[in-house]
Amino acid sequence: MKPFIVLICKIIGFILRKFNKGSAYPGSLALKIDENIFNYFKMPKITIAVTGTTGKTTISNTLTAIYKHAGFKVANNTRGSNLKAGILTCLIENANILGKIKADVLILEIDERYVKKVIEYIKPNYFIINNLSRDQLARNGHFDIVWEDINAHISSDIHLVLNADDPLISKFSLYHKGSVTFYGLSKTIYSKNEPALNTLDLVYCPICNKKLRFTYYHYGNLGNYECSNNDFKRVKPDYEAKLVSDSSFMVDIVEIKMNSTSLYNVYNLLACYTVASLSNIPKEKTVEAINNLSLKIKRLDIMTVDNKDFILLLSKNETPISYNQSLEYVSKQKEPKTVVIGFDRISGRYNLKDLSWLWDINFEMLNDDSINKIICVGTFAHDIAVRLKYANVIPKKIVICLSSDEMLKVIKKHSLKRIYCILYFDVEKKFKKMLKQEA
Repeated sequence: MKPFIVLICKIIGFILRKFNKGSAYPGSLALKIDENIFNYFKMPKITIAVTGTTGKTTISNTLTAIYKHAGFKVANNTRGSNLKAGILTCLIENANILGKIKADVLILEIDERYVKKVIEYIKPNYFIINNLSRDQLARNGHFDIVWEDINAHISSDIHLVLNADDPLISKFSLYHKGSVTFYGLSKTIYSKNEPALNTLDLVYCPICNKKLRFTYYHYGNLGNYECSNNDFKRVKPDYEAKLVSDSSFMVDIVEIKMNSTSLYNVYNLLACYTVASLSNIPKEKTVEAINNLSLKIKRLDIMTVDNKDFILLLSKNETPISYNQSLEYVSKQKEPKTVVIGFDRISGRYNLKDLSWLWDINFEMLNDDSINKIICVGTFAHDIAVRLKYANVIPKKIVICLSSDEMLKVIKKHSLKRIYCILYFDVEKKFKKMLKQEA
């Protein structure tokens, strides 16, 4: 029966891919027919899982490029379907009808809420946990709930690869009986002595409950921390990066280039370098693959219309740590500029009106003389404007456009040559279409 299920779902998946659809449907169908179908598949020698609030797709796609460059055949859920059905679809696409994965390496990005539903069937050799932070309140609840779910399903035969700079991630090592490898970033010129906001995700030692002391912060909860009782602190990373410039860092006496200047990209690439090294990929192959990456920067796009440069920064609502990185990127650009912020929906999944997450975002970074106007667009433009006023942005700098259909006209009227657009998926898609029509 199971060979027949795999065959039928492979055929359906092939047809759907021709129409660029169905990234999860074959797996969903297979689960409806046989809820134990996961047990049928035989994993390759190297299986890598990646999870975290942000960076999953970048890490899994970069790892895929590294292993392919080293001569391995790789299976990967590249289309970003990282829930249970999407991962099963990946297995179906890359297996023969007997369930054997036809690849040397299997790389899977797994949604942090679905780790518990996948890891009981697929035991990765290496499990990268890059970060965890407050995100999608209606779905995730508190980040501690997500942490507990993941921790409860990590067995001792899994080699954890953890971000040492994030105390919430480092905390996994306290309870893990198996192998652990840490990666991290040393202090940089951008490191701060104080947090940007008083909304850190892990403030107290998980052992003695003493308040953690940070000697510096990179961003959010990431930095160098220790407990006053010395019960818990940032572990010296096995692989520690040193920032060379905004576009490169050093690790193991080799330089790695970045296709994005944001600090989170250091962690994404460093996680990849760490796992490649652990699995004995030659260092030169890893560095060549990363330094020659042609991966599209998923959340940054640049378009020029009427001699104006529109820099589109796709920013997830309800994910403050990611949103703050977009704001920090904008604040680093010192030329005269206009900023656009907006969304028509809070969530792509739920019909929400909760805007509490806006107060976890450091809009104070937009108190910048180089910004002529901040244009608030979309259904929640007034709410964004209120938050900006509490961030002490000068009111005359704030422009409101409630209709996202009118935003291009409003932006053109008020903007300078460089326009940084921090938009959610719904408005970003609409805005790109408008710009393409104007080009």
